[in-house]
Parts: sequence; C-alpha cells; structure tokens
Amino acid sequence: MAVNTVGVTQQTAERMLLDAGAIYKNLQYDDVSGEFTGEALGATSGGNEFTVEIEQRQPELDGVKSRIKGLSFVNTHEAQLVVNLKELTAENVRRAIGPADVNTSDTNFDIITGRSYIEEGDFLENIAYVGRLSGSQKPVVILLKNALSAEGFTMTSEDDNEAVIPITFYAYADFEDAQAGKVAYEIYWPKSEGNGAGE
Repeated sequence: MAVNTVGVTQQTAERMLLDAGAIYKNLQYDDVSGEFTGEALGATSGGNEFTVEIEQRQPELDGVKSRIKGLSFVNTHEAQLVVNLKELTAENVRRAIGPADVNTSDTNFDIITGRSYIEEGDFLENIAYVGRLSGSQKPVVILLKNALSAEGFTMTSEDDNEAVIPITFYAYADFEDAQAGKVAYEIYWPKSEGNGAGE
C-alpha cells in the first residue's frame, strides 16, 4: 500500500471522540449485557482532562549512548482525572476536598468539615469519564479505581457567572493489584461495529 500525505481515511469520521463527556461515580460494567450503570457526579463546565504520567528509568551503562530496548523500567505509573464541576452539592464539595465529613444533623445546613487524615470511606470505588466515539453507539469509558481528590479544594466565584470547582481525582491501586504489577485505571474502547474487532 502506497503512503499518502494526509492521514484522513474513510474511517476517520467514525474514530473521533466527541464533546466533553460526562463524569460518573461508582460505575459498574455488566460483561454479559455490555452495559454500564452508575451515578452521575453532576454537570461540568470547561471539559474534563484525563492524564497518565509514566516515569521510565534507563540504567546508566558505560559506553552506551542511546536507549536500549529491554532495559527500560517503569518507576511510576499514575493516572488522574481533572473534573471541572459546576453542579454543587454538599456531597460534591466533600468529594472535592477529599478527607472531609458532612454533618447532616442541622435542620438548616449540611456542615462540611475537613480532616487531617484519610479514611477508607473517602475513596470512591471509582470515578469514570464517559464519552462518545463518532462511529459507535457504545461509550468510551475511562475508569479510575479507588478514586480520591488529592490536590485540595479551590473555588472561584465572580459576577455574571457560576462557580466551577476543579477536582483532581487520582487512581489508587489496591494491594492485590500493586502486588500483581497492575495499574489502577481501565479504558473501555468500543470495538469497531463493522467487523466486531477493535482497530
């Protein structure tokens, strides 16, 4: 097959990730039906950003001037999802802070109080971005396991606009995954509907 000077193909229109997507917490996948169920975190504004940061290490060897295949080691493999949340509830603010509690006993207010330590209940089972691929009826899902806000809480308000809270959720491996060398995120990419196989 001859090469071309442009990358556009007949399949291009079916392979674009569209719009900002939606954010869900505690998403569940049924591998029999192929369907996801979960609870929407709330409306966002300004899009959402998924990042995987990998730090590799190459041993320094005398006389070697370039990278050598087979001699790269992964030092860290971190996943995060930045959510620009516009729909605010007491629970969403608590999730944005991370280690915090909501006291609901007052008849007028839910009272949110931060903590200086992390509890098991601060972790979401997962946080997930759900987007749409142009050529598929199935969603693209990026799922971070054991998600926790880990960069603090910032809220900016201004006239003629609504506050948006950016939340940086990090994925945390459990001990079993860490011992197996697995990372704490999964990406569900829909298979091509034309031939039943991903490309």
